[in-house]
Amino acid sequence: MLPSAQGKGIGKKLIEAIKELALEKNQYSILLNVNKYNEGAIKFYEYLGFVNIKSEVIDIGNGYVMDDFVFEMKL
Repeated sequence: MLPSAQGKGIGKKLIEAIKELALEKNQYSILLNVNKYNEGAIKFYEYLGFVNIKSEVIDIGNGYVMDDFVFEMKL
């Protein structure tokens, strides 16, 4: 989300909508990846109840990797 849109409740509403869809699909959790160095996003996800369950490095080609934490929210 662009910094200019942050702090307006949009992200929280989006996660709530995703949560509702996941529950309708009989899912037991929501998983997401976040860059290990994105402190703002990490704090936001933790605030919403997500928990860091692991870290992973994913090769995305051409010498680039995603160096992420995987977060989970139990439903």
